[in-house]
Amino acid sequence: MATAKRGERNVPLEIRTTITERPAELTSVVAYAFSKGGTLLDMQPLDKGGSAKLALPVGKEAQAVRVVLGPEMDKGELDVGELLRRGGLDAHVALRPNMERLPPLRFELGPDVWPHWIGRRCLVKGTLLKSVVAGGITLKLPVCNAAIDIYEVDPWPFIIIKLPEYEIDRLRDIVVGPWPPIDLPIPPRPPERFPGAFRVDLAGEVSLNPQPLPPEPPERIGARITDPGTIRGFNPQPEPPREMLRSLALPAELQLAARSSRAVFERAVVAHLELLRPILCWLFPMFVKRTKLVTVMTDECGHFRAVIWRSYFNLDVPDLYFVARQRIWPGFWVTIYEPTPVACHTWWNYVCGTEVTLVTTHPLAHACPPCPPIVAPNNWVLFMAVGNTSVWRIHGANDTTKVGAPGHDPAKLGLLDDSAPWGGSLRPRLEFDSSLRSDLGVRYYRVSYKRPAEAESEWRPNTDAINRHYTHEVGGDLILEQYPLGPQSVGASAHLCEIPPALPPTGQWSTPNVVLDTQSAVIPTVAVAPGTTFDAGGNPVGTDQGGPWQIKVELFDAAGNLVDPEALGIKWRVPASSDLSGTIQTRDAALLGLVDAAQNRMVLTVRVDNNPTFARIDAPSVGGSAAADECGVMNYASRALGVDVPFLALQRNRFASYSFYVQRGAVSPPEYSAAGTAAANAAGMPAAIPPSPPGDPLPTVGSLLDLCVLAGFTENLYVAHRATDGWSRQDQYDSRTARAFVLAPGPTSNA
Repeated sequence: MATAKRGERNVPLEIRTTITERPAELTSVVAYAFSKGGTLLDMQPLDKGGSAKLALPVGKEAQAVRVVLGPEMDKGELDVGELLRRGGLDAHVALRPNMERLPPLRFELGPDVWPHWIGRRCLVKGTLLKSVVAGGITLKLPVCNAAIDIYEVDPWPFIIIKLPEYEIDRLRDIVVGPWPPIDLPIPPRPPERFPGAFRVDLAGEVSLNPQPLPPEPPERIGARITDPGTIRGFNPQPEPPREMLRSLALPAELQLAARSSRAVFERAVVAHLELLRPILCWLFPMFVKRTKLVTVMTDECGHFRAVIWRSYFNLDVPDLYFVARQRIWPGFWVTIYEPTPVACHTWWNYVCGTEVTLVTTHPLAHACPPCPPIVAPNNWVLFMAVGNTSVWRIHGANDTTKVGAPGHDPAKLGLLDDSAPWGGSLRPRLEFDSSLRSDLGVRYYRVSYKRPAEAESEWRPNTDAINRHYTHEVGGDLILEQYPLGPQSVGASAHLCEIPPALPPTGQWSTPNVVLDTQSAVIPTVAVAPGTTFDAGGNPVGTDQGGPWQIKVELFDAAGNLVDPEALGIKWRVPASSDLSGTIQTRDAALLGLVDAAQNRMVLTVRVDNNPTFARIDAPSVGGSAAADECGVMNYASRALGVDVPFLALQRNRFASYSFYVQRGAVSPPEYSAAGTAAANAAGMPAAIPPSPPGDPLPTVGSLLDLCVLAGFTENLYVAHRATDGWSRQDQYDSRTARAFVLAPGPTSNA
């Protein structure tokens, strides 16, 4: 099918497939080859021997080719995302201009493909990810070029049999109860949702916890189980699916068996493993035996696959444990994933062919760029995001809010869907189809920015250095190097950045810094649109430099000449969802009004606001009379008198929210609170802010004092700016203040 274009030649790639027990209803298996951009390069059916030969076109540029083995599909529905959704097997091939031939690519079609497969072979597949926190946002990036050691763990029936008598007696005491105190150290807390995360609380409950956990406390504490209470199910694998926590009481037959012979008790323990496993894994970690089965490497997307043989002497389904290693320093392999105790992090009763997700937080683990498939027409440029925030969330850049749509509001143009503006350093993220470089000769891009009312000559180009990183082996050692993209002058054009090639000069792309290694430009809005503050009276000072700003993207050829994207068939795209994980569906930016075809460019509008907030608490008063005592003591004559607690919460464009509360003493909950949107200036701020929820009465002396007669109070005000740089909220523009007062009975008080 493949036809070499002018200046190209074809390189053969032989596909060799081991097929076992092919179902009769599967009439044809096809090998497909796709470019990074999703263009179909070639497709060939497998012959009776399970082989096929693909012809891959080699151009002037290196490219990454994705080979997918899957069922035959109609060309009208053929795309890589659908093939993978249907269970297609994929592998990645580096295709470079100097290649004459490629080594054969081998596939194992196992239990995940053939439902009727019967035997002792088991397909194990999964993904190794690194949890990275950037701007307060937790990302999971693939860990490539890592070795995954897969171990088989002895099943619990074997472990129970090997326990010495004193350990069996210890387990009997736990089952019969009352439980003796058991010291259980708090296990390391995963930083995010992870199958197998669990918490041992101070009440002694061991529970499955599928929710994100708070950061590890600075000091380690222990838990002592002093009452059997209930045991909650624990299972580190995703099957059965996560569900609401269920409290499971120990059954009477298990407690009865604990008073019987060892053989009877062992059988009862094995029959109730799902109940006892959370305790067993911590009580007897030293009795778990691991047997290494195989080592496989992760690909550029962090995926790994292995076919293992289960022992014929083990009639149980596989119980698997995983260790991940990566070569970080010259000559050294570093273990980046090895959770303990082993028994608490084993995938018990692993279902062959299901996905295993391993998450590491090791600081030395090298992550790679995310590689979700992008669904777009050939020859695309995707304005993916600003920072880590999808362009689809910007007012005016989606179907609902584009200019002319019913949901469009000119006053919200450039704001996010939660009415938040932009601030700080904006980092546009662009993605390019590899065909731009290889087929169309488009090699560079330029990002510029200006206000809409400014002249064409006022475009300000990006001047910050844009780089990518890649890792490669030198003498068996893994080396991290930088690939500079620009800006640079090419021909008569300045400030151009190179479109990243599909593959680095050698090795593979890496992401040591997720923020810097995904940016395509830097827009320093603080320098061009600085904020202005308020005077002591709450009045704005200076001129507001914020407002709408335009971001322009242009394309250039290898000689630095501006190209006409429409003439070359280049499609400007934006993501069609706010979710940037998984398969990225895209929309035509021209249909959204984001393409200036006459000027050969794409233009995106964002609303910038770097104006800080302002917080002030004025003197409180009782019954309309301000406190006369300079020490902050207010005397009251009646508990029914109102207490005025005026404050100012300001942001000149109201892009901020305030939170105000009055607290009695040091530990009591707030006695009064209010929340809302900050005002633009002191004149727009009401003298007394109504509490939240609206309609509640203002505080009185009695409501603040409660059972007290004399008490001290603190007033606390926090004003939070809503601006974001796409990675995190710009909290440097927040403001806070506090004030204190005392309520005391006056000479004529009837308290």
